[in-house]
Amino acid sequence: MSMLALGGAFTILLIGTFTLAYAQPAELDIATQEKIIQELKPRIEALKSDPKQLARTIEEGRNRTVLCRTCHGKDGAAVKELVPNLAGQNPVYIVDQFQRFGDGRRYDYLMSGLAKSFSDEDKIKVALYYSNLEPKASGGGDPALLSEGEQLFTAICSECHGTDGHGEKGYARLAGQRIDYVMKMLTEFRDRTGRRSNPWMTAVAIRLSEPQMRAVATYIANLK
Repeated sequence: MSMLALGGAFTILLIGTFTLAYAQPAELDIATQEKIIQELKPRIEALKSDPKQLARTIEEGRNRTVLCRTCHGKDGAAVKELVPNLAGQNPVYIVDQFQRFGDGRRYDYLMSGLAKSFSDEDKIKVALYYSNLEPKASGGGDPALLSEGEQLFTAICSECHGTDGHGEKGYARLAGQRIDYVMKMLTEFRDRTGRRSNPWMTAVAIRLSEPQMRAVATYIANLK
């Protein structure tokens, strides 16, 4: 069997695996979330190890992002307020968020509908496409907040998101993310609005004051 055929077979296996993994109630506990992330990560890494299949998958992912570019930009750098940058994002995290939008654990009028219209194969392709774009720091904010932001980030964010903000164990890459978007997400986690559900992040966000949120968001925006 050719490498290309093997790559295609692997993609089908990957799709089937995470489809079954997500066929559960929305109220997933922390242990289940951890298990899903750990199952997805090695399979996506295996797909990435086949250069020909990866190149084809990325190109197909690029073709599937026509609507995405309206908000997330042609290069994965958001062009609208309160929208995340996707360039360089962890592909496991992107697939995970697609699933959350689709099953209701996360809500956004546009993304929830889009997630339901994407096939599982589309989600993988789009995730790998964005993960291979070069990320750029959003920057900005008050430089006076950087020191406090760094301390907060190190204390409460780095365990999962990495000391460099590049993400660990399938969690989100935060480095370079927009200040307005980070503020929005922390506020939603803190206020438990129902738009996002994550007990870890809620536990973190409720400990932060508004000025502390802005400090850590400013630090994150300037990480590379």
